[in-house]
Order: sequence, then C-alpha cells, then structure tokens
Amino acid sequence: MKISSGIAITTHIDRHYEQLTKSALDGMAEQIKEKFIPQLIEHDWKKHVGVVLYGEVFQLDDGEYALGIVSGIFENEEERTTYATGKPNIYWREYKKYLDINKLIELAGRNKTSLFDSPVRNVADLLETNLDSTEILPDGTVYKIKRFIAATGDLRIEVYPKDHKHQPHFHVISKQRNINARFDIQTLEHITSKNGKIKPEDIKRIQHFFKTYPEYLEKLKTEHSRFS
Repeated sequence: MKISSGIAITTHIDRHYEQLTKSALDGMAEQIKEKFIPQLIEHDWKKHVGVVLYGEVFQLDDGEYALGIVSGIFENEEERTTYATGKPNIYWREYKKYLDINKLIELAGRNKTSLFDSPVRNVADLLETNLDSTEILPDGTVYKIKRFIAATGDLRIEVYPKDHKHQPHFHVISKQRNINARFDIQTLEHITSKNGKIKPEDIKRIQHFFKTYPEYLEKLKTEHSRFS
C-alpha cells in the first residue's frame, strides 16, 4: 500500500460555524483502531481506494485538538482482502510510527488557513460519513445503517434506510444529550422524538441550517430517495 498521513479534522470552528469536541475526535480514533474504515471517492463504494489504518488525537500549538490519521491506498487485490472494510483492525500498532505528530503540528502552524478553513475536507468528510455508520453482517457484507448528512453544533442530521414507511423524515441526533428526534423532510417541522427532548431553539437551528445551506437539503432529499 501507499502510506500517507495527515490531519483529518480538528476542534476549530469550521466555515459553517460548527465545532467538534475533543471527545468526538477521541471517539473517531477509537473506532479506527477497532475496525477498518474505508476511504471512498465521493462516497462511491465502486471507488473504494483505500483504508484508514491508525488515528490519534493530539493538541495543537493554539490549544485546539486534531485527529491525525495514517491511511493506505490499495495497490493490489490482496491488500483489499487483508484490509477489508469492517474487519478488526489488528494492525493499527504497526502504522502508528507513520504518524509524525511534531511534523503535523508544525505544518498546522504554518498553514492554518488551508487546513482548517478550506471548503473541501475530503478525509474529514469520509470519516464523518463512514465512522459508526455501517454494520457488518455475518457473511462479511457491509450494510449501511445510516447516512450522515451534516452537523450543526452537537446536532447530527442523519437518514436511515428502510425507515420511511409512514411520514418521510430524517433524524436529528445528539449523543451528548441523548436526543433522537424525527423531522419532516418536506416541511422541516419536528414530528416526534424517539429519545430525549429536543429544545425549541434546536428545532429552529435545524430549520435555519437548511435555509442557510440549501445544498445540504438537496443532499438530504437525494439520500432519502436513494434509501427509500
């Protein structure tokens, strides 16, 4: 495999004024160590080009935190089999040496704008899309159990397959506050809450988010249609 390393995502506020917590990054790093996370091009499983091999959270010079990752690009079919998506990541210790944290901290200090304010966050988007979003069936088949659409604050917007027998909807999740609320995909109105109690200001935040970023509403509707 061709090995590369870099910063996937940080706790800096991004261009959508959203911010991940250090605990969220820690969770991603732990999931990388548990099973192989795929690297896809444009979320297309036909373009499964590699795998995330190692992840570690570290502090930057400005006090914020970063998730550094080591990834590998497949060069042959044997590697695709050995590092198949969902298999236990028993090799992560072997790849820790490829993560030069001091070098990444230095790079982050020199290129803060390009690292944290860029509208294109390929690796970060891949991680958000695939971490904790798949289930491995007994026969080894990878089954998508949810699709991450976007996040605003601690609220994650997700759509689930085979979950739309009645009113077409999407889910708003907050693991920190144990919230799982359903929203109408057409009106963006809150329908019901499966877990927790979502606040009126959170409902307004979701509605404002989609009005501000209509491209994410289009993405939501596309994924809902594909999953239905």
